[in-house]
Amino acid sequence: MIKRCIISILFILALNAYAAEDSVEKGTAKMELGAGLFYADIPHYLGSDESEQYLLPVPYFRYQSDKMAIDRNSFTGFLWQQENLHLDLSASVGLAVDSEDNKAREGMDDLDWVFELGPSLNYYLIGEPNAKQYLYLSLFARKAIATDFSGIDDIGWRYGPSVYYRVPIIEKADSQFSLAFRGNINFASDKYLDYYYGVSDLHSNETRQAYSSRSGFSGADVSIGVHFDTAKYWLGGFVKYHHLANSQQDASPLVKQDYNVSVGFGVAWKFYRRNF
Repeated sequence: MIKRCIISILFILALNAYAAEDSVEKGTAKMELGAGLFYADIPHYLGSDESEQYLLPVPYFRYQSDKMAIDRNSFTGFLWQQENLHLDLSASVGLAVDSEDNKAREGMDDLDWVFELGPSLNYYLIGEPNAKQYLYLSLFARKAIATDFSGIDDIGWRYGPSVYYRVPIIEKADSQFSLAFRGNINFASDKYLDYYYGVSDLHSNETRQAYSSRSGFSGADVSIGVHFDTAKYWLGGFVKYHHLANSQQDASPLVKQDYNVSVGFGVAWKFYRRNF
């Protein structure tokens, strides 16, 4: 129960990855602290026909400068730029899953926390990082490791192209309502796909045959995020559609459906703001 609560809290922090940033002038930085309540409904893993619902109080944190952006559990470091071309470093965290809570994985090893880190090369068609409105095309690659905090396992790579568009809809002196759209075409190494979808001979049975994946296309996803931001409050949410048909892992017995929908929304009260 404690482990599930910790997992839930850290995932809910990730909801705000769709919270759009305010513009930050060169040489300045901004930090916000607060607390909120967040709800999410997400699959145990992509391709699972079981999901988990979360409703928890969580902290709110955001830091921005012209060198770095930290948005709850999302991190981006701005490494280099040449006109419209930008090289960033980003990180993400994936949920752990207790196999006893998922019928398809019953009797198998648990899925641990998955941490990903790597570069992305972004070409801005509109705007630039931290602008109020921007559109960019991206190529990303991330190294993934899995851990239960007693050891670390290398589980390969995830990579692919993506597009991201963020636009303010309503702007006032002390508030802003914005939309964000993202699309990803995902590829992964065989080691990465086998971590989630592989079935060893030891774990195979009459309804779950042995399976090993090859590297390649691992699905696509599109999402829309909305947020309303003021000096004292933040409200936002997202809907994300994952499509796995014709992916390398689609033949795995652990893939019970070829699509998933994730949703989440929350509200936060900001009790501290500071510009540097």
